[in-house]
Amino acid sequence: YNADRYGLQIDRLVVDENFNPEVGFLRRENFRRNYGFARFSPRPTGNRIIRKYSYETGFEYTTDNHNRLESRELQGTFRIEQQNSDLWVLTYARNYELIPQPFTISEGVRIPIGGYGFGTLSGSYTLGQQHRINGTATVEVGSFYDGDKTTAAYKGRVQLVAGLAVEPSVSLNWIDIPQGRFMNKVIGGRATYTMTPRMYAAALVQYSSSTTSLSTNVRFRWEYQPGSELFVVYTEGRDTFLPRRIDLETRGLVVKINRLFRF
Repeated sequence: YNADRYGLQIDRLVVDENFNPEVGFLRRENFRRNYGFARFSPRPTGNRIIRKYSYETGFEYTTDNHNRLESRELQGTFRIEQQNSDLWVLTYARNYELIPQPFTISEGVRIPIGGYGFGTLSGSYTLGQQHRINGTATVEVGSFYDGDKTTAAYKGRVQLVAGLAVEPSVSLNWIDIPQGRFMNKVIGGRATYTMTPRMYAAALVQYSSSTTSLSTNVRFRWEYQPGSELFVVYTEGRDTFLPRRIDLETRGLVVKINRLFRF
């Protein structure tokens, strides 16, 4: 239920151990997910600055099919939407995550097996799309795998000329856990050129310091008939770990076309 003043969502998803998705993919196997969400969004009368307040709460509980807890999240959010479409968001979340296998989070830093609890507080401010320069700035602080993490991020959009926009993004993460202390930087940029309402080309370049990887994605989309599309996508991944050397890791070219038939 998603009305203007109230919202409610209840969801249960079960994926059995032998489920075969045939086409597509699964983010997780052999699990049961229960999710609930509620929202109250009053609109103040006679307020020249505030258009809407939103109070939201959500709860997600995921187990395997033997009811062993894998992840849990309880989240509360407060939003203020201004009359000019600018948006303020404050969110607090309590999380639990079970790590069944150790994994590497950064060079020489591994997260061991175990159950971990998190508590995070984040605040963000979003400039509405009516601004020529807009985007979202976010600050987050909280616990992280028996340690602490602080994040500062910005994802923006600049309309250069009609049909051409660039979207710079940067995320800085200061992480201090028992296994080590490090900083992870994710820096990227996207450029989108819209030739017609049904045709555009977009290019994305992104660098992550934790994996020393440089990723590139170039995509062309053409809706040649309503509901029928042509995609051409080129992707490339390179490792920048060695100084003065950028090694090619992956490269791919995909062409996809679909046709909608109506009877």
